[in-house]
Amino acid sequence: MRRPSLFAAPLLFAAACAPQNEASPPPVSPSSPAATTPLVPAHAAASPGRVAILGPEASAITYDRMAQLPEPGLNLPRRVQYSPDGKLITYLQSEGTDQMSLFVFDLASKTSKVLLRAGDLVKQELPMSREEELRRERQRQKFFGITSFTWAKRAPVMMIPYAGDIFLRTEAGAVTRLTETKEPEIDPKICEGGERVVFVRGGELFVLDVATKKETVLTKGAPEGVTRGLSDFNGQEEFGEPSGFWISPGCDKIAYLEVDEREVGTVPVLGYRGGKSDLMIQKYPLVGQKNPKVRAGILDLASKRTTWLKWKDDSERYLGRFHWAPGGKALYLQTLSRDQKRLAVVKADPRSGEAAEIVVETSPTWVEFADLKLLEKAPRFVWTKTVGGHTHLELRDADKGSSIAMLTSGDWDVEALGPVDEARGRVMMWGTKDGPLDRHLYAVPLVTGEKPGEIVKLTAEPGVHFPAIDAEGRGFTDVHSAADRMPKAVVRSEAGAVIAEIPTKADPDLARLNVRAPELVSFKGPSGDILYGSLLKPRTVEPGRKYPIVVMVYGGPGAQTVMNSWSPKLMANHLADRNMVVFQVDNRGSAGRGHAFAAHLYGRLGQVELEDQIAGLDYLKTLPFTDLGRVAIHGYSYGGTMVLHALLRAPDRFHVGISGAPVTDSRLYDTGYTERYMGLLDRNAKGYEAADLTKDAKNLKGKLLLLHSLMDENVHFHNSAVLIDALVAADKSFDLFIFPGERHGFREPAARRYSVRLTVDYLAEHL
Repeated sequence: MRRPSLFAAPLLFAAACAPQNEASPPPVSPSSPAATTPLVPAHAAASPGRVAILGPEASAITYDRMAQLPEPGLNLPRRVQYSPDGKLITYLQSEGTDQMSLFVFDLASKTSKVLLRAGDLVKQELPMSREEELRRERQRQKFFGITSFTWAKRAPVMMIPYAGDIFLRTEAGAVTRLTETKEPEIDPKICEGGERVVFVRGGELFVLDVATKKETVLTKGAPEGVTRGLSDFNGQEEFGEPSGFWISPGCDKIAYLEVDEREVGTVPVLGYRGGKSDLMIQKYPLVGQKNPKVRAGILDLASKRTTWLKWKDDSERYLGRFHWAPGGKALYLQTLSRDQKRLAVVKADPRSGEAAEIVVETSPTWVEFADLKLLEKAPRFVWTKTVGGHTHLELRDADKGSSIAMLTSGDWDVEALGPVDEARGRVMMWGTKDGPLDRHLYAVPLVTGEKPGEIVKLTAEPGVHFPAIDAEGRGFTDVHSAADRMPKAVVRSEAGAVIAEIPTKADPDLARLNVRAPELVSFKGPSGDILYGSLLKPRTVEPGRKYPIVVMVYGGPGAQTVMNSWSPKLMANHLADRNMVVFQVDNRGSAGRGHAFAAHLYGRLGQVELEDQIAGLDYLKTLPFTDLGRVAIHGYSYGGTMVLHALLRAPDRFHVGISGAPVTDSRLYDTGYTERYMGLLDRNAKGYEAADLTKDAKNLKGKLLLLHSLMDENVHFHNSAVLIDALVAADKSFDLFIFPGERHGFREPAARRYSVRLTVDYLAEHL
């Protein structure tokens, strides 16, 4: 349940609360006589003012289309990168299927073309290894084909990992296969000069010479349960740290993590695929139990010797955000205490391994790893820190850590730190200065005075912008949209002027589907904070009639579902076509409003979120067309947890719920996420007890559909199992559907479609 990555590739247009999929039986023409056949539950028919739910034929959006990738209107450039000379823009994009291809946009000719397809690399893709599959889950990858590539920083060559092997493409177009091994190469990285590639295989680090294809083992002899160069589950899932090694600028040293999971507890994950059982014994750090022991070392490539960092022993801390100083003269990293209330920036000597804390930040709730950028020409760095409940930029001395100047301030947030452009004297950042529902790219003066300089907005159009910036500051690409404006991909100059549009294929489905944007609304919540929501009404609202309500919820920290951006919202549109009012609200704890707004939920997950969701119903009560006697709520992951809070703790307000992959007891989830927001178990036992939903199973009054995958490696099926036991003990009726071979995300098209059909049909039947 990590918070999404907020900078770089434009991947966040889909509604976060929907169950990662959406899907309908073969379409019937909406003009046919059957199109208005209503489904009339008994309680709906009892009141003449209540509106019946129409059949699936009332919507042009079928279950099949809801489950299909890419979503209509969202086939946009992803993982955008400039070539080293800045003349080409390369990116990933679908050609209309769930397979990604590599594209190039030539800035001189302003034309684009396909550069590589997966079939150009391997004619027949082999089955994915479990390690690769789990990394895809941590990265939330829905698409297949080419899903990653990297330019060398100082050479016109590109590295492309695919099918567990590594490929190299030159500027002239020649493609070379660098590896062809049974065991996959994990997390490959190319050196700045393009001469070497470093990767992990079998839990050990390797380096490969590009010219000769000769491999050299850099680490060896790790016992079972110990890996070198890989991030652990918490790092990948909860701390945005997908990698476990970092190459120095000169490619002569590698900083890496050694992760010892031998004392970490295990969770059996048993599923079924292709008629066969599939058992994985997963190392998983449950709340209150042991984390992996992690230490950091610096490996010299010439001698293959590792110098371990020397500091006060603390096997409980988290390590992350490694950065090499220019020339590899020093290594910077950050540490978080186990309770995540203390963050330190550490400077280490690569030769001796001596490490010292130069900055320390603390919080009574939690503090997170900071974005940090080292300057090239001066021993300084820019980083993000929380000031007055909001995240801002600060310039600090890189030797001693002393503060030089605050670069931003105010009641808004820097959500991501971009490149530091020393030549132009500015820092690029992405944030909410123009309001919490919008996101813009800004240039912040790199000043050292007492007062921050004037901030310049580089993206003019209202809405949400996702930039990818040229490393030399020559310009940036921008995928942007607003609630009433479809996404567009453009190239901008360093000053923000549009100089080209990256062509995207028109989606013929959009006109036929006739999707509508929801109305953005706001109201005051129980804490006095303004809450933002989105409201999608049926196409025709008849005066005096009351329409049932579907609340789509995520509700968890670090995510924001209501934004001024465009999304097809296929499931919401389908439900609205069938006479349902679809509503979302971002409760306290959600992203985009600053740390103070998020910290309302500290130590009491589920409580303030539910209060605000109920406040959303109170807002809907003020509208003349809503039926507060027919309220459904639907969510997945944290949203699934919120569904249970609603049905079990406010059973008179919520009448139907569909809960997907819920955490039912916070003690059954991982340390990194849960202890950040709940504190340590031995210090907040009452808070954890209050978050246990199983003890409220006796309160169930409405209809509950519980969905879970047996092979969910993130929110284990154990969560649903203990709830099922509690519901059975309380003699409560409920509905259950299990996916035997899926993980936390539904990756198989058939499973995506089935989950959507189950969801929509359940709502239609029971509202």
